[in-house]
Amino acid sequence: MKKVFLYPVIIFGISVILRFSNLGDFRCLNWDEASFGYNAYSILQTGKDEYGQTMPLEFKSVGDYKYPVYVYAMVPLVKLFGLTELTVRFLPAIAGSLAPIVLFAIAKTIFSNRLIAFLGALALALSPWHIQFTRAGTEGGIAYTLTLAGIYFLLQAIISKSRGFVLPAFLFFLSTRRPSKIFNSDTVLGKQMILLSKSSVVDKSILGQGEKLSKTTIFGYTRPDEYEQTLVSTGDTPKLLAFFHSPILENGLSFLNHYLNHFSPDFLFVNGPINDGRQYVYGMGMLYLTDILFLVSGLHFLGKAGVSPKYKKLLLLWLLLSPIPSAITRDQVHARRALELTAPLSIIIGAGMFYVLLYINRLKNGWIKIPILCCLVLSFAYCVIFYLTSYYIFTPNRTAVGPSGWQCGYKEIVAATQKYKNVYSKIVVDTSYQGPYIFYLFYEKYSPAKYQTQAVLVNNKSDTLGEGGGYANYEFRSIYWPEDRLTKNTLFIGPPERLPEKDISDKEAKLLEKVYFHENKYLFHIVETF
Repeated sequence: MKKVFLYPVIIFGISVILRFSNLGDFRCLNWDEASFGYNAYSILQTGKDEYGQTMPLEFKSVGDYKYPVYVYAMVPLVKLFGLTELTVRFLPAIAGSLAPIVLFAIAKTIFSNRLIAFLGALALALSPWHIQFTRAGTEGGIAYTLTLAGIYFLLQAIISKSRGFVLPAFLFFLSTRRPSKIFNSDTVLGKQMILLSKSSVVDKSILGQGEKLSKTTIFGYTRPDEYEQTLVSTGDTPKLLAFFHSPILENGLSFLNHYLNHFSPDFLFVNGPINDGRQYVYGMGMLYLTDILFLVSGLHFLGKAGVSPKYKKLLLLWLLLSPIPSAITRDQVHARRALELTAPLSIIIGAGMFYVLLYINRLKNGWIKIPILCCLVLSFAYCVIFYLTSYYIFTPNRTAVGPSGWQCGYKEIVAATQKYKNVYSKIVVDTSYQGPYIFYLFYEKYSPAKYQTQAVLVNNKSDTLGEGGGYANYEFRSIYWPEDRLTKNTLFIGPPERLPEKDISDKEAKLLEKVYFHENKYLFHIVETF
């Protein structure tokens, strides 16, 4: 019994340390996290979401739709511990800590070898890719663990040929999906549900998910007229345009390009998703450099090992299908949406570790065996240490600011605003860095009952998710200082590029405060007009 529980206990201990260390205080809350937290707070207080929908099946926030399991599961935590950063991040972190244990059970089923299963689970526990999205409050970390649980029970159902495992497998898979994925207007169920929606039987939010699909996926992309005009100006005829530049062909090529990007060495081992500050870690890819050796060795081992062909096919299918949800979006590569790719990769890496260790152990010359083993261990340790150093020191300095970064500064802005809140009848907050309204709701713990009567979505265009328009004396919009400086007796809050200090004239406005966040670098100006 001690041997049975030893490996899972070690894996869980490592996972918890890596995912919970300084969890509440490190890294700024992003707008997705704030949205999940405030909607859980709203459900707790009123039984409704921020838009006043009673116990919705999906949570609309801005123009996005949030995973309901995460919100509802967070409600008791908000009740017990309050609306804080740690409360929001607890569930993804605990789910992320449990995921390697579930993967251990899956790998043990596949290989019937506890050591291979342990090494695969260890690879996931230490995975930079997995840690990145289970330390931040994202729905993916929770859905990921539930998916693994579903796969485990499905394997047990296949092996034992028992229907008793089918129901839990189905429930776990179902809990990972948003209702809109099932009741989408393009499905048979969706078409039937639309007929019922007029009688308010169906939650309208699950039928509105097509809005997000059109804004975030290649299927909703419409080519600008300028693109076709450029092709025509270079000599392309309408027939050539229709044949060689049809939307179906171009979307197909776009999908293929995005799909293959997830297997590129640059993404996996060198730079990662460098254009998205919340997804990448400075100086490395989504995997360790030493994983190159283990992946090659693991694939070689799987080719030679006496593993059942059906399990080999399962791993291959798992590997090939995982990037598809990410590949259909407009992003060139998206690590969070392809998070499930880490599971088959970790199993292969674990098999590769086992094969390499087995090879080293078979060497008869100790003078060769020990240096090789030491070199391997030190190289892997260096990669892990570099990752932790980059995660905590190098990366935050480079990804703290901006809409694609960690949106730092809003907590400080909300705190600084409180001393002016009752002085000005109108406070304008710039929206250049996305979603400031949800941070004000979150950190002010503004009454959900009051906000539900004021909630309005603005700038909701075909290619954007929109913004919360405002509440109380707050107005959230883009600041255009050449015009806004003429507005009398108003408080403006925005980044220096929106409120340039050199353009603030003493005759019409005054810079009241610079809000600092990191290393005495200010992120926002607070300016009054008179």
